Parts: sequence; C-alpha cells; structure tokens
Amino acid sequence: MKNSIDDVHGNNVRTDKVMAELVERGVAFHHALGRTVATAYLREHAVPAEVIRRVFSSVQARRAARPARRRWR
Repeated sequence: MKNSIDDVHGNNVRTDKVMAELVERGVAFHHALGRTVATAYLREHAVPAEVIRRVFSSVQARRAARPARRRWR
C-alpha cells in the first residue's frame, strides 16, 4: 500500500484515501482505547512503522484531523 503526500497550495494533502482513513481511525482508537490498541490496529492494516511513529510521536507534530463529512439521505 503506497502512501503519498502532495504539496498543494502550501498544504499537505494525503492522496491515499484508504491510508488516511486508517490513520484517522487509529488516532480515534488511541484516544478511546490507548496507544497499544491503536498501534496494533495500524500494524494489522499494514500502515508503515514510520507513519505510526510519526502519528503517535507528538500531538503538535500531527496535522489537525478534518471534520467528519455528514452523509445526508
């Protein structure tokens, strides 16, 4: 699974949507269940170790999560 980040208008934009969703879910697990569970989840879904390290290294080093999109039916 390839994860790439492009620089668009000075903002980092994740181009791999699946990886982005996995990481966001991992961060949610980290807040709710702790680092051990979150790390296990990300490893189980083949998120590269350097990404896991970067995500959990520091709250300030990580970009703010985008608000969830609402699905209207």
